Amino acid sequence: MQLKASAPASLMLLGEFGVLHNKLALVCAVDKRIHVSLTARSDAAIHIHSALGNYSSKLTKLSVEKPFQFVLAAIKTYQARYKTGFDLTIESEFSSTIGLGSSAAVTVATLAALVTSLNIKMTPLDLVRQARHVIRQVQGTGSGADAAAAVYGGMVAYQSQPLFAEKLPAIHPLSVLYSGHKTPTVEVIKIVRERYRTHSDLFQSVLHCIGKCAEDGIKYARRKDWVKLGEVMNVQQGMMESLGVSTPLLYHMVMDLRKQPKIVGAKISGSGLGDCVIGLGEMQLDYKNANSAVQPVLVQMSPQGVQCEKS
Repeated sequence: MQLKASAPASLMLLGEFGVLHNKLALVCAVDKRIHVSLTARSDAAIHIHSALGNYSSKLTKLSVEKPFQFVLAAIKTYQARYKTGFDLTIESEFSSTIGLGSSAAVTVATLAALVTSLNIKMTPLDLVRQARHVIRQVQGTGSGADAAAAVYGGMVAYQSQPLFAEKLPAIHPLSVLYSGHKTPTVEVIKIVRERYRTHSDLFQSVLHCIGKCAEDGIKYARRKDWVKLGEVMNVQQGMMESLGVSTPLLYHMVMDLRKQPKIVGAKISGSGLGDCVIGLGEMQLDYKNANSAVQPVLVQMSPQGVQCEKS
């Protein structure tokens, strides 16, 4: 028996940091995917193959280790249900160094393959919940917003607690620029927490504003009022700067996008201090940044969420 599962990469549109404090967020899936193939074995071995390396172990002796920590943590969730092992082959259409939610995508795709192979019925929201649990096991924190995008596809309104996810009935052109480096999200969260350690009231006020941006943005996305959504993205960029997660380079990248005639709003996407900025609308094809490290990322929103099929 062979199973093939895949899940999309994702981008945060609105709600970064606020979503970690149970505020709403707006996230979207994009048209780059991670593919996982599961092939049953007759012995008790687990073999993982990918461009990042290989891993082999007996089913009963699995240990969660890099670079397959999310995959192995997902497997351990169902380890006791397997009597024999399997081969897992992972292929990605994008680099894990660019912040497109690769951890969530590979976690969701792996879990989808596992539950399908075990004939377990699972709702989309339960799959989000389980993927979020795996991500938190591995890295200690995580809202689950990128997992929701990977499960549902398209634009997704999301809240971590109480857990809520709604796929919105629209997508829109996007422009994405990568800054040339990425600071791990967990590190950025620590930096922000330390920055506001003695200013907790101010921090809560900023989080409230970010949550309100996401709430309004979801409303405008439902209405397909893209100009208003872009305006809200511009407002949240100011909140990101207040949190200290912008840099001179990211600021100039955002300003570059806002100058583009078809882009109605632009901001940092994700935790900041590097990584990506996004613009709502299409960028001119001949865009060049003065900093050679800055590169366009050729992705668009995609309505396709997780998929799994037996072959």
